[in-house]
Amino acid sequence: MKKVLLTVLCGLLAASAFAQSSKGTGKISGVVIDSISKQPIDFATIALMRIADAKSINGGLSDDKGVFKLTGIPNGDYKLVVTFIGYKTTATKKISITDQDNDIKVGKILLQASGKQLDEVTVVGQKELVENKIDKMVYNAEKDVTSKGGDAGDILRKVPMVSVDLDGNVELRGSSNVKVLINGKPSTIVSNNVADAMKMIPADQIKNIEVITNPSAKYDAEGTAGIINIVTKKTEVAGVTGNISLNGGTRFNRGNGSINYRKGKLGLNAGASGMYFIPADGSTTFLRNSFIADTVRTNNQNGSNRSGRNGGNMNFGFDYDLTKTSTLSSSIKYSQWKNDNENVVLVSNSDNFDGLRKQYNRNSENNFKRSGLDWSTDYRKTFAKPQQELSLSFQMSNDDNNTITNSLFDGIVAFPDSAERSFNKGKNRELTFQADYAQPLSQKVLLEVGGKTILRDITSKYAYEVLSPQGNYEPVASRNNEFDYTQNVYAGYASFNVTFNKSYSLKAGGRLERTEITGDFTSTEGTRVNNSYNNFVPSITLQRSFKDMSSLKVSYSRRIQRPGLRTLNPFIDATDPQNISFGNPFLSPEKTNSFELGYSKFMGKSSINASLYYKKTNDVIESVVSTLDSGRISATTYMNIASSSSVGLNLFGSLQIGQRLTLRGNVNVYTYNVDDPNVKTTYSSNSILYSVNANASWSLPKDFAIEAFGMFNSPRRTIQGENPSFSMFNIGFKKDFMEKRASIGMNLSNPFNEYRDFTSKISGNGFDQSSQTSVPFRSIGISFSYRFGKVDFNPQQKKGKPGSKKSGVNNDDIKQDGDAQQQGGM
Repeated sequence: MKKVLLTVLCGLLAASAFAQSSKGTGKISGVVIDSISKQPIDFATIALMRIADAKSINGGLSDDKGVFKLTGIPNGDYKLVVTFIGYKTTATKKISITDQDNDIKVGKILLQASGKQLDEVTVVGQKELVENKIDKMVYNAEKDVTSKGGDAGDILRKVPMVSVDLDGNVELRGSSNVKVLINGKPSTIVSNNVADAMKMIPADQIKNIEVITNPSAKYDAEGTAGIINIVTKKTEVAGVTGNISLNGGTRFNRGNGSINYRKGKLGLNAGASGMYFIPADGSTTFLRNSFIADTVRTNNQNGSNRSGRNGGNMNFGFDYDLTKTSTLSSSIKYSQWKNDNENVVLVSNSDNFDGLRKQYNRNSENNFKRSGLDWSTDYRKTFAKPQQELSLSFQMSNDDNNTITNSLFDGIVAFPDSAERSFNKGKNRELTFQADYAQPLSQKVLLEVGGKTILRDITSKYAYEVLSPQGNYEPVASRNNEFDYTQNVYAGYASFNVTFNKSYSLKAGGRLERTEITGDFTSTEGTRVNNSYNNFVPSITLQRSFKDMSSLKVSYSRRIQRPGLRTLNPFIDATDPQNISFGNPFLSPEKTNSFELGYSKFMGKSSINASLYYKKTNDVIESVVSTLDSGRISATTYMNIASSSSVGLNLFGSLQIGQRLTLRGNVNVYTYNVDDPNVKTTYSSNSILYSVNANASWSLPKDFAIEAFGMFNSPRRTIQGENPSFSMFNIGFKKDFMEKRASIGMNLSNPFNEYRDFTSKISGNGFDQSSQTSVPFRSIGISFSYRFGKVDFNPQQKKGKPGSKKSGVNNDDIKQDGDAQQQGGM
């Protein structure tokens, strides 16, 4: 902030002095650009120097797009001198203003970072932990002390408007219909199961997290709640650099490292990480009462479980400057992990007349393995005109998963001994082709157009076997399933970014998508699916900026949410014969209209952000539970219910006290109204829900830092019941040393409770049920990180890496599902 204030003051003083000079009719305009990232630099000071006497006769500041324009210039020979703290002073060649040539456009002026001033930039010019922009909110995770040793889910819990439950399921403003991207790109692993994917990303490898509540037409139409983009750390300067990070504790152990190399036109990067979750013991209880006339049938389950997880990933990438204005980049990532669970459950069936009717122990082992490969290639070309850009992208994603479940049933009362096992093999293949083009129509209008094709092919094979009296496992044809599912999406968009003056800006556009679906569920007759539909998705955001560092914006967008592949599969999963589940291949996509009014204000190093929003969704996809066999079995499937609506208020504030203490807090309160006459429940269809989090960070002398974080999410309503509340508390300590190249830290999570209980409740037509899960919650860990290598700031070495402006594949797609261990290739 001191840098910005000093730069603005210099610019104002220069402009005041220049105003005393004689006026002319000449004009000079251009744009100030960072030579490495190719991003615009705002608040750069522009001085127009007369060559004859080296006197400044005009000047000003660049705007938020790096653009400047000087007017009233007399005829003569000049040069521009551009300065900004943290960059070397740059001067142009001679510029001549004459009667015949008095409107000069100098194009891009590249500023080179100053190595001499780098330390000052690092200390003084720090980003705020949370930044508010016209189309998104950015959480700068690299400034988070308590992130050491955690995973992406731990960071997401601290992001305004985002909540993460016990199982790692992600919600944005209370809705799970959110698309999660990694570096602006999708992954089949993330699409299949967000919760598990977040556990694979080390928290200290995350640079920032972008939250987009009303995406523009450039983004895919999917994700009715919005988009969360996780941006990982990467090096974009010359030389050899790297880092090593080690974390150990009572919850898990993790290690990761990366190395980056750049020389001339070529840049290389590679990395690897591995983690081991220490096996943890928990317990579960389940109770269902079914009411059939005057009979009450009860299913009671009490059990213990032990679970563990381990895995890792490797990545390699390169980028090459084909010319001064074009870059080719490619990256490949391979990940593999497995999850092992053991369960011992006592199952008792009874009624109010005969008492205990059936009882047995169910012992099961579940082994889940998954491997994924993502490969992407991007081409980006910039032009002499600022903001004119062409990008072409290709991505291939493959995901293979395999689940093996072994179950033993030991009869106690009226139940025979038996054994069975199941195999679930799935494959998910996805190809994406994308083209985007940006064309400035004037200094105030930018046109963006593009097209995209996504080709998906999902296959799954589910097989059951039972133990025969002869001691051999034999297949059960009626419980086997094979299916092949394809989903192709074709899209085109156009979007305008308009700056009316320094106070008003507008982003508006539309996107047209066509979806073509075919599905062949071979084991279930009458479930072959052929479906095609079109969707037009408009979006608009208008922002008004004020001189007191505040802004007001209003936005509208329409979004859709296609059903997840797990929700479509009609195969009956009867791993627990008392509680079965199956999908619905005839689901329609959700359709949501969202409105938002936002206000933000910066006051020195403190800020406040408020947003009032309304969402209306039709054809909402919800899981629905009913009972079968006279209340003896509960069946879970998915339905398009009538509609839901939500009105909410989100408040975020940051307050700096002195030079060392910063307090932050976020509150999100919203109504949830859902109703469908075909779904019976004893729960109210109207409710008020909320989430709260608070953070305090304290910078101490000698490079010590302390940070504390706490959060609470109220119980979440569904159409038939509610899911449990969730809360946690973390405190972290960090010490930097070796000139801040190394750090050591300690993190304590939930010190007040070793175990936590979470209860879910559901009621329906003729039944009510509840389940309680007890999980280990307290953990303590230590972390160590070290950065090595040397970098050189060379303005010729980086020519607009595609990731710098989120170019590349961006599949904001598919309704996120929960437990992927039963979804085959989905």
